[in-house]
Amino acid sequence: MNSDQELAHKIKIKFGTSPNEPNWQQLENIKRDVQALVAKGITPTEKDWAEIVKRHCPDAGSYIYKGADTADLITLMQLATKK
Repeated sequence: MNSDQELAHKIKIKFGTSPNEPNWQQLENIKRDVQALVAKGITPTEKDWAEIVKRHCPDAGSYIYKGADTADLITLMQLATKK
C-alpha cells in the first residue's frame, strides 16, 4: 500500500466516508488544503481535518467502520504532507 492509499484508507476509517471515498481527486484536494494550512504555520486540528474532508467528500460522517481507529492526526498529517 503506498502512502496515498494508506492516507485514503485512514481518512475513510476516521471520518466515515463512503467506501469509494476519497477518490484520487478528492484525496489530492484534501492534501492540498492540509498542505496550505501547514504552509501558513498551522498544525491542522481534528476539526480542521473534519471540515476539509467533509468539503471534498460529501458523504463523510455517513459511514461507520468497525475496528480500531488507528488514524491519528500526526499520521494523517505526515501522509498528507509527504512529497
